Amino acid sequence: MLVAQSEIKSDINLSNVAVATGGGILGGLIGAAVDSARAKKAEVLIAPVRTAMANVDGDALAIEAAKASFAGAQWYTTAPETNFSKDNSPAGKSAYLDASSNAQTAFVEYSYDLSPEFDALRIIAKIEIAAKNNAPGQTKPEKRLSPKNLVYSSSVASVITLPEASKDKDVNAARWAADDAKLVRAALSQSFARLQSLVPRTLALTDGEGEALTRDKKNKRIFAGGFFGRPQPAPDGTTLLWTGGGFVEVAPLQ
Repeated sequence: MLVAQSEIKSDINLSNVAVATGGGILGGLIGAAVDSARAKKAEVLIAPVRTAMANVDGDALAIEAAKASFAGAQWYTTAPETNFSKDNSPAGKSAYLDASSNAQTAFVEYSYDLSPEFDALRIIAKIEIAAKNNAPGQTKPEKRLSPKNLVYSSSVASVITLPEASKDKDVNAARWAADDAKLVRAALSQSFARLQSLVPRTLALTDGEGEALTRDKKNKRIFAGGFFGRPQPAPDGTTLLWTGGGFVEVAPLQ
């Protein structure tokens, strides 16, 4: 297993987490980068959240979610070979791919952060399946992980919104940090749990089914939870989008 991220991120810092189980699953929690002024502000706001979450085992949540997600995939029947590492770089993934006894390996990279306005917690699972053999004409093993050489690629997201969020990000950040980051802990658990259903659902789609959802122009795209996509049937209070590459679910914190 690969687990690199040790703390929650705002929307501004590059980091990783990963879970790899043989056969195999690799996950990572990766933040994003923005301009320095915004980064400094976000760092100040998220610092109390990090402090309050010092004893949260995000690694365990990610590992559990990855295992459960692939256990729910109908085609995933291989008994897992479990490994642990902190390296989810292209070279690290390539080395893991070489070490696996399987012809193909599934890599799931998770990213989680608090939204720019601190009004939601977001977890994204980026799924890639790579072949052990080099693509024709390629001699560098890392090229097996380039987008054009992947066997499969998609992403799934779970967004948990802060109840009665303020337009003031300072207020929202303080609420996330309050009571030993109680709301963040609950949102993480809820979001990872939802991914355990959303990932298998995405993996179960055929190319034709995915294309049909993407090309359904009568179903106008909407914006929710920081994503654009075509709305899909969902329970009351929940928004489900198809982005063209996977599902995004936006739900209130329970």
